[in-house]
Amino acid sequence: MAHPRTSRRRASAFSSALFFIGLAIVALTSTWWPGIMLVIGIPLALRQFLLGHTYDMLLSLAVFIGVFITAFFDVTWDILLFVIFVIAAIYIVLREFQESREHPEDQDDEDINHEIEEEEAEEARKKPRK
Repeated sequence: MAHPRTSRRRASAFSSALFFIGLAIVALTSTWWPGIMLVIGIPLALRQFLLGHTYDMLLSLAVFIGVFITAFFDVTWDILLFVIFVIAAIYIVLREFQESREHPEDQDDEDINHEIEEEEAEEARKKPRK
């Protein structure tokens, strides 16, 4: 995970303010559906961005903007489901590579702990039972 760009409190304040501005715009224009998808998705993505969760932000934007575009332009759900599944697969792969690059020592610790557990289990099996 990248370092946060601001505190949790400030990120929540910015995203809440953007949420209420979005609600005001949707109420003024009376475009509740699919506008509410942007009102929810963009502040959520902003909060994730400010907290340093870049991949989560991209996924949130893809889902909420995807649903907005699908409803607004009357795109068939078959196409949207295909796109969402492909984006989810790409997200999982990219996140795995990013996390392994950021925290290789965690994987080393996990491997060492697994080896220790295997050795202890092997020793327990070898001990004679009384």
